[in-house]
Amino acid sequence: LAQVVATELLHSPNSSLPSSSRVMKLFSAAAAIATVGAQDIFLAPNEEIVGYYSWNWGAGSKGPAGANAGCAFTGLIDVDQAIAQYSEGASWCCPALVGTKYITLGGGNSAGVFTAAALTAIEGSADKIKQAGYEGVMFDVEEVSGPSSTMVPAFAKAFAALKQGGLKVAVTTSHSAPYQCDAPEDAVAFVKAWAADGNIDILSPQLYSSGQEAAPEFAETNSCVAQGCTWDLYKGAKPALAPSIVNEGQYAAVKSWAQGKGLETVGFFKWAQ
Repeated sequence: LAQVVATELLHSPNSSLPSSSRVMKLFSAAAAIATVGAQDIFLAPNEEIVGYYSWNWGAGSKGPAGANAGCAFTGLIDVDQAIAQYSEGASWCCPALVGTKYITLGGGNSAGVFTAAALTAIEGSADKIKQAGYEGVMFDVEEVSGPSSTMVPAFAKAFAALKQGGLKVAVTTSHSAPYQCDAPEDAVAFVKAWAADGNIDILSPQLYSSGQEAAPEFAETNSCVAQGCTWDLYKGAKPALAPSIVNEGQYAAVKSWAQGKGLETVGFFKWAQ
């Protein structure tokens, strides 16, 4: 980071400082930036995502060793409720998140269903999410109400607005695609659109069902696999691939499986608490 900034200043036409003095001042400034949290913005070269979810019921999670991304999980689609229901650092739940902080929106329940109205509300929420201390949004898309002709553009607008608002955008889904949609073809359309969307930073398919599996589940989503919601949809995707898995001990097997499918993983998100 210091070298990049130093190079920029060295070539600035407006500076009257001698080159050596300018560089020294810049290195000092960059070092100061690093001490106040620049490490939370960029991953070091070759550093993988070591992410996790922390539930707002029970004791929550402090993440695995080396965690650098934490997701506050409530299962709620409403931004205000999701923020309010994860009281970071509260004694009754919700440990402080480690690394890049994500608020999770949605879930596999009636309170987490994605609709056009819900996405419109999320679209305008970047400022309140940042004011609550979050740096990203993890969309947990398992149930969607509305045809893909309506919902694909609605998702895209929400992703773009949050990204333009300065937030990271991630999408997790049930195995290879949402399990409950108006039609199986809609589930396929959603994943195709996400794979082509440059406003999404991370795709995180869930390689579990109950969340208690001793080994990762590589099955595609049963409700739409006949219509094409296979792992092939993830090949060549613009977003990085960091699957959600039960625990960190499963990642080696996941990474090997992905390579066999022609996919490259950049880390994982741990579900177990």
